[in-house]
Amino acid sequence: MSIAHRTFTFEKAFPLIARSIERSYRGSRAFVLRQEIIHGLLKDSNSRRVVETAQKRRHRKQSLERIAGNMIDWFSQRRTVGDEKWEPLFELFQRRKDGRRWSYKPLGGVREGDVIIEGALVQRSVNVYERSSLARLQCIAEYGTKCYICGFSFGVKYGKAFDRFILVHHLRPLGEIRQKHRIDPIRDLRPVCANCHIVLHTRTPAFSIRELRSFLRASRSFRPNVG
Repeated sequence: MSIAHRTFTFEKAFPLIARSIERSYRGSRAFVLRQEIIHGLLKDSNSRRVVETAQKRRHRKQSLERIAGNMIDWFSQRRTVGDEKWEPLFELFQRRKDGRRWSYKPLGGVREGDVIIEGALVQRSVNVYERSSLARLQCIAEYGTKCYICGFSFGVKYGKAFDRFILVHHLRPLGEIRQKHRIDPIRDLRPVCANCHIVLHTRTPAFSIRELRSFLRASRSFRPNVG
């Protein structure tokens, strides 16, 4: 497989593959087969659009099933080579070889269906609320790694090695909900830089993104977020 000949980005495909695995998981000791992951990708409207876009970019026509399978093979290949960029996502799943292909299952062992659950109260040195790594990755896949408020990019400022450094802000803080709840990473989360995140939470309830943008405009230091 050649990275140069891919017609899709890992940032778009990998979180969708992870979501397909979670949705297809049947519980117990079962692993999700490659064909089942393909079916899940094509069944979901958002992931199907990504596959269809990749299909349109190919010079030679290939079926959606083959392109979706190619995405999954890349997912497996990057795990095999130990791609550190995607390690937080890969750590969410156990895998095994079924013939020549890899199959997967969520390490949590609980099927989450069509939603991602986070916000379970966990006893550590203090009470904190669990956050879903998959939800973070899906948010970044949708909105990118630039701050959604001010446009700051760690990758642009400090170099490509820091491109993935960004916080993810809950539009409704977990501490206000205080229980497990269903979350939509596209609707409920936004990537923000550390500075904006601090300012958002200088009051309770937190400032809204619209309010922070208005502060920046008023201070004449606002640069519109691009992309």
